[in-house]
Amino acid sequence: MLLRKYICRRLLEYYSQPAHKVVGATNASVDFSSLLGQWHWKRTYKQLYKQQKGMWLTPVELFTPYYSNAFANFVSSSMKPMLESQKHKSDGFQIVELGGGRGTNAKALLNHLQLHHHHVYDRLIEYTIYDTSPTLHELQRQNLKIDSDHANKINLVNVDMMEIAEGTSTFLTPSNVPTTLIALELLDNLPHDKIARCFETDEILQAELVPVDDDCLSGASSEVSVDTSKQYHETFSPISDPLLKDILAVAPSLYIPLASTNGPRWIPSVALGVLMRLFECRPNSAVAFADFDWLPPPDLSSQEDRISTEPAFGDPIVTDMKGNDHPCYLTSPPDALCDILFPTDFSRMASFAKKNLRRGNENRSLSLSITAMKQNDFLLQYGFDEVNKTKSWTGYSPLIHDFGNCSVLAIAPHHLCK
Repeated sequence: MLLRKYICRRLLEYYSQPAHKVVGATNASVDFSSLLGQWHWKRTYKQLYKQQKGMWLTPVELFTPYYSNAFANFVSSSMKPMLESQKHKSDGFQIVELGGGRGTNAKALLNHLQLHHHHVYDRLIEYTIYDTSPTLHELQRQNLKIDSDHANKINLVNVDMMEIAEGTSTFLTPSNVPTTLIALELLDNLPHDKIARCFETDEILQAELVPVDDDCLSGASSEVSVDTSKQYHETFSPISDPLLKDILAVAPSLYIPLASTNGPRWIPSVALGVLMRLFECRPNSAVAFADFDWLPPPDLSSQEDRISTEPAFGDPIVTDMKGNDHPCYLTSPPDALCDILFPTDFSRMASFAKKNLRRGNENRSLSLSITAMKQNDFLLQYGFDEVNKTKSWTGYSPLIHDFGNCSVLAIAPHHLCK
């Protein structure tokens, strides 16, 4: 069984819980101007976490609407030149959000477009959210289709992101319609693969999982159904997965270990597959992916389990619903619901996007700039006024001074990304 399919199943089980158990929400907005600096924000932040029921709070929820307003400005700045381009005249544009959470970002972003960029808002054809979680999908329906002024522009699709990446599920209809793709704190929870070089043959290998009671130690089929109640061990076999082959064909030097002695490395195969599908379907697209570029080491002080997989560059943090970290994705109990959280190498992802876009641009109306930047730089560029609204009495702004381990992949018409 291919590794990402197992990761996908574990994450689906985690995100199929009642929505309030996973993605938290604040009960009241924060008066940032009354804060007395960083220490006061840290205390307020702890109080917010205690008051909510979810496992974590995203920047969208903590800083609503200011965080989302910056992305609304990015949408407006990116779509205007595409709409005005004469090469592929379009009557409107679309926004696609992957992993819409509680629907908070969509509502705030559309509110800001309607209020401050109404000419752009009027040309919005559709705002589509693709989400794997059935419970979050239902919460989005309640918040955006029933209790929303933008219901006529909202389209909700419950679909597995892995299926989109693999091309086995319908994504976007091929067209030249300008499109903005947004994903906020989604990359960390997308299934990854692990690849390595064979020490003896120098051949590229893909990680697979085999049940511990299975005598077959290699060549496991990626089509085997995933039974997460079983115990598995990790093995490697010659690369055969079509998605991995496509990714490595675009940029072999980016994700293949340089030598067998370097050990294996994780590859964000689903995220890269989605990017490839996007530009196949919509060459005139802008992209904003925001997520963690670094994660602290897990707290294993209370764990007696040993790491049962080979350590790799980009190893995830695995945390169960009790807040306990585990050494690797196979050491948590099979029936435990776990968050599997990956850091993203944004510079590497930007390099991949550049190489992928060079493969075909005959239907692109404008040249695109691809930039990996720290999240605070993105927010200052596209949300300077929003940052000012989150400044404390001392000038400290948690919107840009907190979450320092986050970056943004920005793909936009050439003059916009600096």
